[in-house]
Amino acid sequence: MKGNFWILVLLGISTSSILSQTLVEPNQNFVWENFSFVFPEAVVVKQNSTMSKKLTVYPAKRDGFFMVVRTLPWKEGLEDKTTWKDSVFTKGIEPKQFQKAVGNLNFQIFQADQVRNQNALRNQVWVSIDSSPSLWIWIQWKSDRKDLTEFFESNRFLPL
Repeated sequence: MKGNFWILVLLGISTSSILSQTLVEPNQNFVWENFSFVFPEAVVVKQNSTMSKKLTVYPAKRDGFFMVVRTLPWKEGLEDKTTWKDSVFTKGIEPKQFQKAVGNLNFQIFQADQVRNQNALRNQVWVSIDSSPSLWIWIQWKSDRKDLTEFFESNRFLPL
C-alpha cells in the first residue's frame, strides 16, 4: 500500500507544472533557457516548467499583444516542424513563409493576418531551424498598433 502511494506521489510530481511569474520592464533583457528576449513595454512573463518548457508573455498595462515560447526537443527536418504552424493559423489561411537569421540562429517564419473577436490581428510563428533544443515562438498583436508591428517585424525582441 505504501509503495503504491509513493509511486503516485512521484508520478504527480513529475507531471505537475511549476509556474512562476515575473514583471519585466521595457527594453530589459530577459533570459530564458539560454535565449534572450526584449519587450516593447512592461510585460508579465509566466514560466511553466513540465516535460516541455513554455513561456507566456502578455502586457502588464494595456492590451495589444501576447507571445508564447516553447522549447521543442526534436532533431527532425523542417517538414515536421510545420505542424506547429497549424496550431496557430485557422484552416483556409495559408501563411506567408520566409526565413530570417538572427544572431547565430536561423528561423522559418510563418505570418498571416486574421480577424478574431472583431480585432484585426497579425500572427507570426517562428521556428528555429538548426538549434537544439528547437525554439517555437508564436506572436500575436493588433494590426493597428504600428509600434508593435515595427518592433516584432524588425525582430528587436530577439537581441541575440
